[in-house]
Formats: sequence, structure tokens, C-alpha cells
Amino acid sequence: MLYKSIKGCSYHSEIIQEGATLPTNSQLLIFVIFIGAALLFAFVASTTPYPLANVAFGILSLLLAVVAFSTKYYSYLVLPALRMKGRAMVLSADDPFYMAPSGNALIVKEGSNSYASVFIKIPVYRSSTEMSAAEKADFARLFSRILALTKSPVKISSQLYVINKDDYINSIRNKLNEAGERYAESEAKKGVPKSVSERIRGEVTMWRNLLNNVSEVHSQSLFTYAMLTAMGGSDEEAVNIAVQQAEELAAGISATLGVNASIATGSEMLNFTEPDYMIPVETVSERLRQKTIEEGI
Repeated sequence: MLYKSIKGCSYHSEIIQEGATLPTNSQLLIFVIFIGAALLFAFVASTTPYPLANVAFGILSLLLAVVAFSTKYYSYLVLPALRMKGRAMVLSADDPFYMAPSGNALIVKEGSNSYASVFIKIPVYRSSTEMSAAEKADFARLFSRILALTKSPVKISSQLYVINKDDYINSIRNKLNEAGERYAESEAKKGVPKSVSERIRGEVTMWRNLLNNVSEVHSQSLFTYAMLTAMGGSDEEAVNIAVQQAEELAAGISATLGVNASIATGSEMLNFTEPDYMIPVETVSERLRQKTIEEGI
């Protein structure tokens, strides 16, 4: 079942190789073949009575001659391209998976059977860098106990990714602009107490320091999850079995680790399956900062 789940959540591909490998003296052989074809088309161009055919065969002969001499002097570029001609990457044209109407499982069809995969979010609040050797061993034993909570195949994995902080940075920048405007107004108005002006200036400094710190530091987050797959004769049966088993497993994980494990729903599941959601992202402000540094502005 685990294989079906993994197959359902990824594109199936295979490499097909055809034909025999090139001989040892492949460069000379290919040169002879192309130059022979060029001479043949040149002969046809000179003997055919049709003017358009003369031009077509003449151009083809010239191109083959160019390719022939290219294989002689640029074999390190041409030969790999020719060898790749016998290989084909075949991607499945079918949808790899689709979401259940209930929004809590991903389904893949295999013949008359349906396989439903459910993802359990496992919040982990401690890092191994903060643990002693004995604490690491105890923590590993807790995870080994999770595997004994169910008889169904379970995949437990973790993903570390960079947080996209654009919205947070924009909110800080807006607060900074608002504070800056209030400080400018306090300086322009007469009769504003100095203590009020100093307080607003301190607020501006606070928001500016916070913006600099958040923009310069990469913030990372850890996803830990368990994936469980069940088979059924229909989509509804597979989903019901998978969700029931996942709820039992989530309750056991919560009791074992002392956390609130829950079933992922909707777009949350894409964090564990779609590359666009898994690939670490950089914030716009970080990219702008790097570009500014590179351009020396």
C-alpha cells in the first residue's frame, strides 16, 4: 500500500533505451555516414531534371556536409546529442492523484481499486541540537513506538523549508511608514510636547530595527508528518478506511509525544506532495537585498 501511495503522489517516469551502442571509433564512422549522405544528395541534385528539386537536394547536401565536419571537430558536443536520440523520457499523462471531496485525503486509482492517502501533521517543538545524548535516545524511542500504533504501512518524514515572510515584512513596513508620518507631523506642529515626539521617534527606531532584522535573517520551519494509505473498492471506502486509521494513529501520536497531532486538510496536503510547495522559497525583500548588494547600490 505504501508503494501505491508513493506512486500516487509522484509522476511515474521511465527511461527507454533503443538501438546498439556506437562503436569504438564512432567519430570516424559518423563522419563517413554523413559525408556519404551529403555526396549522395549532391549527386541527386546534379542529375535531377527539376530545378526546385536541385535546390532542395543541394541545400540538404550542404547541411549534411556541415554536420559531417561538425562531428569531426566538435565531437564532444555532437556525439552526446546523437547518443541521446535513442533515449526517451516517458511521463504518465494521467493525473497522479486527486483530492477527495471531503478534502482530507488524496486518491489514486489502480485498476478497479482506489488508494487513499491521509497525512497527519505532527508538531515538533524541540530540536535535537537542544537535547543531550540521553534525551535524543529517549526521543528516538518515542518515534519507534509510533510505528507500533498501527498495523498499516506508515511513512514518517520531515521537511525543512524557508518561510515566505513577505506579508509579515509588508506589515512591518506599513507600521514603520505610519510611525514615520506621525513623527514628521509632530515635528512640524508647534506646541507638541517633546516627550511625545521622542516617544514617536523611539517607535520609528523600533520598527526600523525590526524590519532590518526580519529582512536579513532566513527563518526556517519544520514539517513533520505521517502518511497512511488504505485500499478500497471505491473512493469512498478507501477514504473512510484511511481516515479511521489515521484518526486512531493521530490519537496515539498525541498521547505518545504529548502534542496535538491532527489530519491535514485541503491545501495543507500539498505541502507534502507538490514540489512547488516543498521547494524552499526566498522572500521578495531578500531577493531585492541580494540584487542591491550585487549591483553595488
